[in-house]
Amino acid sequence: MHRSYEELVQRIAQRHGVAPEMVSRRAESRHARLRGCIGRSGAAQTVALSLAMDGALRRLEAFLAAGSRHVNGLRIEDAIAAAQAEAVRHNLITIGYWPLPGDTPEKMASHQREAIDAIVRAGLVGSSVSIKVDLMGYDRPLVVGVLQHARQARVRVHFDAQGIDTVDRTHALVEEGVALGAEVSATLVSRWQRSVKDAERFKAMGIALRIVKGQGGDPEHPKIDPRQAYLALVEQLAGSRCEVGVATHDRRVAEPALERLQAAGTPCVLEQLRSLPRLDFLATARGLPTRAYVAYGRFGLPYAIREAFRRPAIVLWILRDGLLRHRRVPRPGPDR
Repeated sequence: MHRSYEELVQRIAQRHGVAPEMVSRRAESRHARLRGCIGRSGAAQTVALSLAMDGALRRLEAFLAAGSRHVNGLRIEDAIAAAQAEAVRHNLITIGYWPLPGDTPEKMASHQREAIDAIVRAGLVGSSVSIKVDLMGYDRPLVVGVLQHARQARVRVHFDAQGIDTVDRTHALVEEGVALGAEVSATLVSRWQRSVKDAERFKAMGIALRIVKGQGGDPEHPKIDPRQAYLALVEQLAGSRCEVGVATHDRRVAEPALERLQAAGTPCVLEQLRSLPRLDFLATARGLPTRAYVAYGRFGLPYAIREAFRRPAIVLWILRDGLLRHRRVPRPGPDR
């Protein structure tokens, strides 16, 4: 190697805080893959660009996580800190891990058990862990292991709803949890016609339910109005003994749903995703609890951006909140 290339590698490594050997190894690999179309120095510059982009992404994540109470970070410690902030406001918490690229079903199960242990250590009574069994490969031994761990810790496990084609496999595992004696809850999606029968099934089992509109529709019933169907499910569950979670940021749905459930004497809670504008005041005015969904793992902003296609104010709200709060957050030291 020429001396100038070695010096370039050293400068890149020093600038980005990595080992020179790593920079050189990546540069040589790219040079070989491109069959000499660019020189070694050019390949090293592409490595520098990649490192700069990675650093920019980390700084963006750190900025939003530090600057906004609505973005919860990448580690369970970040989620617990957010959950404790919610607990100070007397809110209940559900913690959900959003997988990173390459996470295996075994890794997912490990994260669920870790979250359960962290909830217990933090003394977050009444908190639950949300699991996505599709990302665990519907692996019964893995899911049962999480359920047994949760039962021993006395932490509720909530089964998220995924695609309509996966519902039966998910519900089979919900029933497995009931049979094991674990405290479980399940999601009803108002966009799906089958949720009417699922509501009766789960009501008879006496488990807690979360009603959502859902993002994917019912291919056999594409004209279902999610708002009307949502309130129809509320009416169906009104008067039951099982807890009903009103999980929506749509006031036109949340307000009448809470009113109806409370009037019928049904235990109910307003459920809100922590990274979106919230309707906590609706629950507070009625003396009802709010349960905040605290996500961690994969950076949570993409979800909010998808929602912004329907509600553009969300992006402005998140950016405003992050910018204003960031000014009051001390800059982390070099050891953080």
